[in-house]
Amino acid sequence: MLTHLAAPRVATVQTFFQTTSQKDLLGCYAWCQAVSSGLLPILGDFEVSLRNALHRSFSQHYGNVDSLDWMMTRPNPAAAHNPRAKPLPALHKMNPQTQKDIKSAATKVGRRKSVVTQDDIVAALPFGFWEQIINALDHPSQPAGTQAAILSKVFPNAPDLATCAYGDPAFKDRVVKLLFQIRDVRNRIGHHDAIWGIPEFNREGVVGFYPRRPRHTVNSLKLLADNIAWFAGWISPQVTRYMRNSDHWWSFASLLTKQALVVYRAMGGRIGTYERVLRLQLQSEPVSRRSRKPMDRDMRKLQQPLHLWRMHY
Repeated sequence: MLTHLAAPRVATVQTFFQTTSQKDLLGCYAWCQAVSSGLLPILGDFEVSLRNALHRSFSQHYGNVDSLDWMMTRPNPAAAHNPRAKPLPALHKMNPQTQKDIKSAATKVGRRKSVVTQDDIVAALPFGFWEQIINALDHPSQPAGTQAAILSKVFPNAPDLATCAYGDPAFKDRVVKLLFQIRDVRNRIGHHDAIWGIPEFNREGVVGFYPRRPRHTVNSLKLLADNIAWFAGWISPQVTRYMRNSDHWWSFASLLTKQALVVYRAMGGRIGTYERVLRLQLQSEPVSRRSRKPMDRDMRKLQQPLHLWRMHY
């Protein structure tokens, strides 16, 4: 496999993790892949909740219903008498790029469905579209109060409202910065980029510490997941509770330990590596916290010493 990876990419993994063999290198690479895969459901929970909240907010704002076509151009009644009459603009004013995203999503859905609904388009729009929609809410072309009206419905549980109200430019800027950081992580995963280099960011969306060692990456990824769940709570505390109590949250957290990285490095990421991590994680938890059946006696062999505990971490 290593011969099919670009030399610069292999070199960055070797340098960051200070690998000592090809098996060690493949294990570190596989751990990064597993972490990326583990993040996707968490990112998905947030993205789906966000886009649905935004669509519902815009629909209620422009039509007092939960799902309304607020983003597409509208038929012009004058076309009945004048075929050259242009369609009416969308209910919500948008810049050319967001309009292009909508047309692209509609075209994409139209290739596989004969009837394209508004909900189909919402599901097909990229994450960056929603970030841009929010960022433009205070544009001079928007009616006064649009930002507060939309964001108050999207984020009814937002913190710090006493000092930073929904209509405050600082509120929108904070949301956009947080969304940018989450989108950056999403893009790194989508492009198979260096997930070990994801920096920490605070709850204002401001970037801080950049990982320099594997343990820094583990801490950064833990903070990332916590920030995503916390931000999802702005939409609804139920989203946060679901995320934190989900199996995919537990599985992701199981990867963010020194023990998990040791297992991946020792086994080279081959078949059974992730299963071993999960079994060791279950064994290390108090019985009262386990949601699965206790391990049988055969699992004792998984407690055999691993020889990489003194690895670069």
